[in-house]
Amino acid sequence: MYEEYWNLRELPFENTPDPKFFYASERHNEALSRLQYVVRQRKACGVLTGVYGCGKTLILHALRKSTEPEGCRFSVVNNPRLDDLGLLRFILRGLVGQEVPSDKADVLMALQTYIEGVAQDGKHTVIAVDEAHAIMSNEVFEELRLLLNFHTETRFLVTLLLAGQPELQPKVESNKQLNQRVNLHYHIDAFSAEDTTRYIKHRLSTAGDGGEEVFTPEAIDLLHRYSGGIPRWLNHFCHMSLLAAYTKNARHITPEIAEEAVQSVKGSV
Repeated sequence: MYEEYWNLRELPFENTPDPKFFYASERHNEALSRLQYVVRQRKACGVLTGVYGCGKTLILHALRKSTEPEGCRFSVVNNPRLDDLGLLRFILRGLVGQEVPSDKADVLMALQTYIEGVAQDGKHTVIAVDEAHAIMSNEVFEELRLLLNFHTETRFLVTLLLAGQPELQPKVESNKQLNQRVNLHYHIDAFSAEDTTRYIKHRLSTAGDGGEEVFTPEAIDLLHRYSGGIPRWLNHFCHMSLLAAYTKNARHITPEIAEEAVQSVKGSV
């Protein structure tokens, strides 16, 4: 599209959870560090909350990238709008990478066999449920809690991670037995103005920009105000800003170009 024009190897502001684009703001880095602690110490459960588009999914992917080489085996659920059996089958399929039984008893037995086998090999199973605020049934939360019953006298064989929007927190707290197993509650805030500047530069640098100041400081201020410091919106606005400047044959993104880009995005949603 505009990669050659801006001296980029790839598009810098795609809304995909590519760990190499992970920008560690203070809060995002703290969230990743705490989740790494929960996983590496074989704790039972961690809960990560934040508004839509703030980077929770990317943090989970960065966590997976950093801990899989250490022997963690992940199953990531990104569609939790399932009944309890559907969710269990999704988890098992993510672990074994093939079709799984349809009977609940067989699914649970297969999960137990897999989890215990991983533990015997000195490794650890991690089940991460993204968009967990979308879980509608307490029975589903209860099935997830029961997975934490796989443990020895000294450690849990499974770590459960729940990530979602702020309404996830009261849902977890309403299940008292699950809430008692939670070792970490952490909430991610939006970027500060300074983080927004660093984030934009980080994405451009990672995509191959040679360090040229593409966005003027005034344009970045405008994008921060419109986005509220939410990475997903920043990605939308920055992508359209680069495209708008490219079509105008402009070498810098000014507030006027950024404003035009923002309005084009807002007009399409």
